Order: sequence, then C-alpha cells, then structure tokens
Amino acid sequence: MPEITYDLDAVMGEVRQVWRRGGDGGADLGRVTALVCERLGCATAGEAYDRLYRDWLALPRGTLLSGTRAGQILAVLPMLQLDQASAVSGRRERLDELAREQREHGPRDAGWQATVTGIHGMTGLRDSVGRPADLEADLARIEESMAMLPPGDPAQLPLKAVHAGLRAHLAQLGGGEDDFDSAIEDMGRLLDSPAFSAPERLSLAGQLASFRARRAALRRDGAALAAHIAELDEVAARMAPDHVDRLAVRSNAGIMRAQLAVLRGDRPDRSGPQAPPPDAVPPIEEVRRQIAVLPREGRVDRLGEAAIARTGHAALVRDTARIAEAVELLDEAMELLEPDDERWARYALSLGTAHVMLAAPGGVPPAERSDALDQGIGWLRHARRAGGPEHALWHNITQVLARAYRARGDARRLDRRAARLDHEEARRVGLEGVRISARSVLLQSGTAHAAATGRLTGEQAHEVARWCLADGAYEEAVEALDSGRGLVLHAAAVAATVPEMLASLGRHDLAEKWRTAGAAPEPVAGLPPAAATGPSSRLRRRVLAALTDSPHQERLLKAPSPAEIAAALRALDADALVYLLPAEEREPGAAVVVAPDASVRLVRLPELEAHPPALAEYRATGAPGRAGRDVGRPAGYVAPPAAGPPPGDGRAALERLCDWAGRTVMEPLLRQVPRRFGGVPSLVLVPLAELGMVPWHAARLAGRRGRRRYACQEARVSYVPSARLLCEVAARPAATGPGAARQALVVGNPTHDLPHAGEEARAVHAAFHPDGLLLGPGEATPAAVADWLRRQRGGLLHLACHGVVRPGERHSAYLELSGGRFAAEELTEGTARYGGLDLVLLAACRTGVSGHGYDEAYSLATAFLVAGARSVVGSLWPVPDEATSLLMYMTHHYMSREGRSPGQALRGAQLWMLDDRREAPPGMPAHLLPRVGRIDAADPTGWAGFTHLGR
Repeated sequence: MPEITYDLDAVMGEVRQVWRRGGDGGADLGRVTALVCERLGCATAGEAYDRLYRDWLALPRGTLLSGTRAGQILAVLPMLQLDQASAVSGRRERLDELAREQREHGPRDAGWQATVTGIHGMTGLRDSVGRPADLEADLARIEESMAMLPPGDPAQLPLKAVHAGLRAHLAQLGGGEDDFDSAIEDMGRLLDSPAFSAPERLSLAGQLASFRARRAALRRDGAALAAHIAELDEVAARMAPDHVDRLAVRSNAGIMRAQLAVLRGDRPDRSGPQAPPPDAVPPIEEVRRQIAVLPREGRVDRLGEAAIARTGHAALVRDTARIAEAVELLDEAMELLEPDDERWARYALSLGTAHVMLAAPGGVPPAERSDALDQGIGWLRHARRAGGPEHALWHNITQVLARAYRARGDARRLDRRAARLDHEEARRVGLEGVRISARSVLLQSGTAHAAATGRLTGEQAHEVARWCLADGAYEEAVEALDSGRGLVLHAAAVAATVPEMLASLGRHDLAEKWRTAGAAPEPVAGLPPAAATGPSSRLRRRVLAALTDSPHQERLLKAPSPAEIAAALRALDADALVYLLPAEEREPGAAVVVAPDASVRLVRLPELEAHPPALAEYRATGAPGRAGRDVGRPAGYVAPPAAGPPPGDGRAALERLCDWAGRTVMEPLLRQVPRRFGGVPSLVLVPLAELGMVPWHAARLAGRRGRRRYACQEARVSYVPSARLLCEVAARPAATGPGAARQALVVGNPTHDLPHAGEEARAVHAAFHPDGLLLGPGEATPAAVADWLRRQRGGLLHLACHGVVRPGERHSAYLELSGGRFAAEELTEGTARYGGLDLVLLAACRTGVSGHGYDEAYSLATAFLVAGARSVVGSLWPVPDEATSLLMYMTHHYMSREGRSPGQALRGAQLWMLDDRREAPPGMPAHLLPRVGRIDAADPTGWAGFTHLGR
C-alpha cells in the first residue's frame, strides 16, 4: 500500500488546537497521539517516528530546510512518546543527529531555537529508558539555548521548567540529592509564572508537592511530610475528575501517607494493624476506568503508581486483598513495558516486595508461603539484574531481597541445609547491599544530603550485622557494622584523595575539575572563610564511573578487614576495637570485639538497650555546664517523661547513666579483655546508635568494700567513628620527630564573654607553648584560624571558646570565633586537608556531639580528625569553667612535661581530677591554684565530658 502524504506543519497545527480545547484530560492525550499517527498513516508511534526520520534523511543535508524539519520532528516526538516512549528514547543516536542539524542549520531565530529545544527536552522527562549521560546531554542543550536568549526573556521560562524537571529526573536516577533540591527550588519559583496556563500550573503544583514530600520523607521530617500530603490532597481536589494527573497525585498522596505512618512508628509489627485513613488509595475500579482512555505510556505510569500506593498502604493495614490488587496492576504494567525500560526494575521491585509481604504471617495460607517467597525472590533477582549497582533503586532491591532470603531460611528450619544456604545468601546479598550503598553517600554534595542518605545504609547495616551474629559469622558482622558507620566522614576523607586516584588512571581532566570544584574561594581579610560545599553530584557521578572497576574501587567502598583493623590496633598500641550494638526488639545487645591478632569475638550484653531509662532521663535533663550561649541539651533532646526526677538535676541523671553504663557494659566487657602486664588494657570504642551519647570511660564499676571506680581507672578508653577512620589515622605519620617543638595556636575567649576560657588559654600558652601564637578577642577570626591551619606543620590547636550544635541545620556544629563561625562542614566539604596537624584540643561545649545522627558521628571533633588531625579531644556536654581550665592545663602538663600521648595525657588529667589528694604540679599559674582544692572528685560532670579520638 502506498504511503500517504502529510504536511507536518498542518499536523502540528491540529495538535495545538486539541490542546487549546482541553489538553488536561486523559482522553485528550489519547487523541493527540492517535491524530499524529493517523495523519502520518502509521499504526504505532514507533512507525510514525521511523517515517519522519526516513523522510528527513531524504532531504539535502546542511540546509535551512533540513534544519527546520529536524526541529519540527523534535517538537512532535513528545506526543509520540505518550504512546510508545521506547520507540523514541531507544533511538538515541537519531535524537542527537536531529538536534545537531536543528542547532547548526535551523533558523537562527533564538526564540524558535529555544522553543524547539524546550519541547525536545520533554522527551528526556518522559524518557522511560533514561540514562544519566543522556539526561546530561539534554541539560547541556537546554543551557545552551537559554544562553542564546536575552536575560528576562519570557521564552526562558518553559526552558527553565524543563531544565528543573530534567535535574529532578536525573537525581532520581542517579541519586544526587543536591540536584533534586535545586530542582525543587526552581520549580517553586516557576509555579506562579504567567507563562503557564492554569491547568499547567495545577499539574506543576502536584509534581512539586510530590517532590517535596519525597524530600521530607528522606529527611524524616514528619511535620513537613504531613503538610505536603495535605498539598497533594488539595491539588487532587481541584483537578477535574478526568484530569490526566489526578490519579497520579492521589496515588502519590497514598504512598506518602504510608511513609508518614512508618516515620511515626505506626508499624504493624509494633503496634498492630492501623485503621486506614479516609480515601487513602483510589478504588481499583476508578483506577481501571481512568487509565482506559490514556495512551500506552500514561497507562504504564498510572498502573505502577496505583500499585505502589496499594503496597505501601497494605503494609500498614495488613490487607492481603490490597496486595493482591497491587500485583494485578503491576502485572498489567509489566506487560506494556519493554525489557530495557527504566521502570522495569522499579515495578519488578514492587512485585517482589508484594509477594514477600504475602508470605508474612497473616498473608497467604501457610502452605502457600514458600511459593510466595520463591516468586518474590525471583522478581527481586530480576530487578537487580535490570538495575545494576549504579541504579538509584539498587539499594532498595538488595535490601528486600536479603530479607526475603532470610525469611525463607527461617521458614525452612526443618531442612537445616536449605535454611543454612538461604541464611548465607541473605548475609552475602545484605553485605553487598550495605557495601555498595556507600556509593550513594559518595554521590552527595553537602553534608546534610550525605547524612540523610547514609542513615538508611546504617539501618540496613545493623540489620545485616544481627543476622551475622545470629549465624556466628563474626567477621562478616564487623564488615556490616563498619560499612554503615560514619559514611559522611568516609566520603569526606575519600574526597581529598580523588585527584590522585584519577591521575593514576590518566584522567587528569577530571582530577582538575575535582580540585577546582572542591576549593573554597580565596580568603578575604577580616571575613569568615567562604563555604566550600565540594564537587556537585553530577561531577561525582562522572568520577565514580571513572573509578569503577579500577584498583581504587576497594578504597571507595570496602570496609577494613579484621586483619587490617588488627594492624591499626598494633600501630596505636591498643588492645581491642569494640563495637557496642544495642538490643533491638527480640535481639539482645552485644559487644563485637576485634583483637590485635585479628580474632573477633562476641560478648553478649543482654541489658544493653538503645533507649534505657537512664539515657532517656539524661537526654531530658542534660548536664550542668559552662555558662554562655550554648548550655543547652545534648543533641536529640526530647521532653522529660511525666514521671522521674525533676528537670535540672543534671548531675544525678549523669551519675545514674554512668551506673547503668558500668553495670550493663563495662564490667562484663572488662572481664573479657585481658589485662596488660604492669598496665591497664587500651580499648577503642565504636558505640552504635544513641549509645554514642554515653561517656563510657566514666562508667561506674562495682569496687571492693562498696567503693566505686570508673572505667577510665581500669582501662584507657578512646573513641573512633569507624574502623575505616581508625585505619586512616593509624597510618598518619608524625609531622615532627621525637623532642621536636610543635607549632601551636591557642585561642581563648574570642567572643569576649568567656573570661575563664581566656584565662585558660593564657595559662596554657605561657606554661607550655610560649613560642606559639595566642589569639584572643578581635584576633581569633575564622580566617585567622583557617590561615594557620593551612600553614602549620606538626601543629597543636587549642580552642577555648563557644561550641554550638544545631542538629539538621546547614552548619550542624560550629565554633564561635571573633566575627564569625568556624563550622565542621568547612573542614569536610571541600577537598583541602591539613597535613601534619598533630593535635586539636576543643575546650568548647559539645564538640564531640553529632549534629547529623549518632551513627554518622559527625561532630567538630570528628571533622578535625577527617581534616588531617592525628588526635582530637572533644566534649560531650558543656563542662563547668573551673573544671575545664584545670583539666586542659593538666592535659598539656602530661603531654609537655611527661611526654605522654594525647590520649594518655587526657586520662592522666582525668585521674588527677578523681584524686581527692590531688596536688598542683610545679609552675601552675597562681589563679588556678585555688581551684585545685575546690574540685569535687565525686562529681563526674567536671571531667567525664571530655573524650579522646585518634592516636
């Protein structure tokens, strides 16, 4: 049959008329795609695209006609995508060829070029087989077109909208949360633009509310999530019943309701089935009715969204019927997908999850559970193969698959061999998932994004570690625990070595881009140092791709082995690295101990809870501390319980916490650690979850004749965020030889409201570092401290000032200096590091408290450790002024006069404080002498708040 002739200009005119008449209903979308195919005489969108491309090839190339026709084809492709996206997206080389012809030979009118580029950019938004590299190319073309238009030109607005949508899509595919946040901000600014019609603004509002809800869920901000769910409900109510996006908005609201319920703890395994909120998910009859009029691609998306909403809701209400409905909808969606479609992995994950949920108690009959698990595992294995480790959903797929293997092993208790094999596979897959999930943290630009992503990995790591311990696989438990610890710190440590890694692979171009992106602007005299947020996630994605399958991949992703940890312990002259893992539900608490001979053993601690009453009371009450601007509560403060001691009795709460710490952990642990000949054992602790708030070195132990002793009297106790960082610090050489003088900077009372801190600084400087630099009010600016850090070699930095922790804020922890702040993020987000920094003493409030979650252990103290320091002394609470000045003075005394290491010197100072018969050493300044006798040895508030990290 001969092909019919067509006029592409006339076809596009008819399409515009359809949009003007309506354009926001599902039937309108169907008419648009049918119209294009009919006018071209083609049965499918793929055939229509082939016809257009073939006719274009017949034109003379390099002419105005070929350039104009290429632009027209690019403009019509989004309409074809509505019916068959893979037919367009799967021929990427054609798209690139058409775009080059349009750009180089089409009309020179900037408005025409911008319009075509903007419409063509919509193919990336609807690209069901989207790949990050292709989306990057689309973004580059849009940026080029925007640059052609004068500033403020209204034609830029549609381009900006598509640009924001592409960045959001790229972030969801590639995992870069900075892209996602900036895209949301841009969409919010465009929402009220007159360039969009009322229906378009309504659709944009629904998309924006969905994106904001996703971000709130990732950040675990329940109040914001609830507000965005209300926005979704409002948008859905304003949409016409047949609006093409109404079903998607309602489905997204249902998905986010399930997220909010989990965030609030409304889980059936803890509190029983929950009553479903009204109109939680659209009835399946409504779903089928609305999708019937949609083009093929619209049907796929709506089927998947409705099914995922049902699955999440069913998890809360234990509704097997809803899960079965979700499986039906997903089966229909999968039949419409091509094998290389990006949504295939997403829907396979949902199908696998649904089958695993059916196998849970209360689902299918017991005789059918094994089949349901088999089906779930099958779908999840397919999803892993379709996605690959670089896929944004790979972590979720792996996590659910590991749990499915674990559940199947538990169900096969009577077949011991089958159960063992399933449990081994659960551990293997789970460990792989935790290990590779570190990649998602490395992708993030900015500490807050990395911390939110790392939190999910940490939770999975704890779960896998418990499986390993239950199976007696202790070495695997160490890998799991460390793979989920301090990932923000690990990413910051890795960032400094990326240029060298790239250079070794011959990628000098990327190495230079990384250095330039990670460098802070040159400091300006008198001003705080400018923020260096580090390379963007788009650059990080390129760098990770270059380093994948290289010799450096292990450095990026692998946690140290017990043998590597043992070597670090020997270098540090330590006797054990100890992970403290709290109990969870039916799993008891434990200490996982790695020894210098690389052996790993388990010490069961049945009373070790994550939220014991003593810790809850301490969190609610706090500890009395140094007067000043930040005498507040420990990070994570919650209101005190209705019953209990009166608020404000910080010392009593701290003492009860120390008693609990001794009874539940340190007494049984010290019984298992061999004592040194002529000395005490040296322990390096990694406390997990909220156990990081506990001063374990101040745990009170039962003594003879009723006398209590503290753990620091029986052992040397240091802390470290992770074994990764332990190994790094152990490998750092001393910048000065034995007996060599240190370069020193002593900062005291920079804000002019801490007179005792000024006295402390002057005393330390005069007695121990008279050749060093002393900076006080007006002098100790952030720029001055940063400049000294860049110049020092073998430096000692003593900071007696305000320390502030603001959990969740852009600067989560910072020091208040003269005229500005010196934030932890300034130390970690750029690529500069301070080689040779020997010791940092933070005589400031709460410098050892994490502002980004306990398992991240991200604080001022750990930030200095990552920035290059070999040793850091920080604090867990605002320690009283008199005690601080004495403790800091004695720490310097033991280092300078007796040659002790920083950890030994801090312990010596704390033991001196615990001695009722303490005496001032020769040379102690006169103003400190009266305080020596006033210190109450029975009060841990004055000395136990300081901790040692590093060498």
